[in-house]
Amino acid sequence: MSSFEVESSPRSLFGVPASQTHAERSTLIADLTALWISCYGSSLSDLHSDLNRCRHFFDPVARGQSLRSRLTEVNPAPTDVQERINSIGSPLAIDAGDGVVLVGVEARLLIDALKNHQDDSSKLGIPESVISDTERTALDIYRTWTLHRLTQVIDLRNGRGKEPMQPVAVGLVIALLVNRSTTPDRALIQRDHHTTDGKDVDFAIHAGAEAFANALATSRKGRSSGEQRLKGGYPLTEARRRLAHRLLVVAGNKPNEKLIFVPETAIDDVIRFLGSDLARRETVSSDNLEHAYKSLVTAFTDSTQALAYRSMVFDRKAETLDLGRRLLESFVLARQLNAHASASR
Repeated sequence: MSSFEVESSPRSLFGVPASQTHAERSTLIADLTALWISCYGSSLSDLHSDLNRCRHFFDPVARGQSLRSRLTEVNPAPTDVQERINSIGSPLAIDAGDGVVLVGVEARLLIDALKNHQDDSSKLGIPESVISDTERTALDIYRTWTLHRLTQVIDLRNGRGKEPMQPVAVGLVIALLVNRSTTPDRALIQRDHHTTDGKDVDFAIHAGAEAFANALATSRKGRSSGEQRLKGGYPLTEARRRLAHRLLVVAGNKPNEKLIFVPETAIDDVIRFLGSDLARRETVSSDNLEHAYKSLVTAFTDSTQALAYRSMVFDRKAETLDLGRRLLESFVLARQLNAHASASR
């Protein structure tokens, strides 16, 4: 053999030799199937559904407490099955201790490959192309799971989340814009909800947000008073998840004081985002949105006494009217684009 030649090693798939006897394959399929039932509580289903079920143990963002609870539900494997499967080891199976052997993506893909390439021949090998495709499938699955949280955040920031932004959170952002809280010196000040100042400010800004949400969905249940707060409350948290850098919460001049505002450079982008997000709600019409906006403005104006003596009221009637017009235009344009996209599919 030339010094430049390298002896090729037998191919394997997830640690299992690609070439096996019929008896070896049958035993391996039976072992993996038994472990699958032990882990997931039911027999094999279609491949796509089963691969999704593997997230039960192998989801990279699963909480430790959840995994600990799930592991207690898995029955120990028979000793002979443990010995055979643990001799192959990871990534095909994971020894979780106390006789528990976990199987997931690799095991389910291997079962499929073995079943689709067996007959009565004394020895058969899984084709090279199948090995490559199967390994690529496993990598693609794990890559998708690993990127799930990042993809979710990106989708929320770009208005592509599975669910539209909650109306009360939309209303909170609109109320900030109505108040012209678009610079640090016109920011809304976040204070502790347990103080008089904190409660008054929270009530003033959330009155408009709740009025807006109620006008869009008359059957909704209002948020509890504990949630209607700027510090740790749901509406602001939800809005920040969606708008990210377009909604700022920065340190104020006093200890434990935060300033909340939409930067002036982000106003147009925020209006487009809100209009587009509202357009995803099929039950919302232009008339409905116009009524909701007027309800927000009325409720906000009625509650601004709590902000006035703190020098936190900055709304101007002309700019409030213009904001409503721009929001409605953004909504109408987004609805038209959505309809065009649907018709093109």
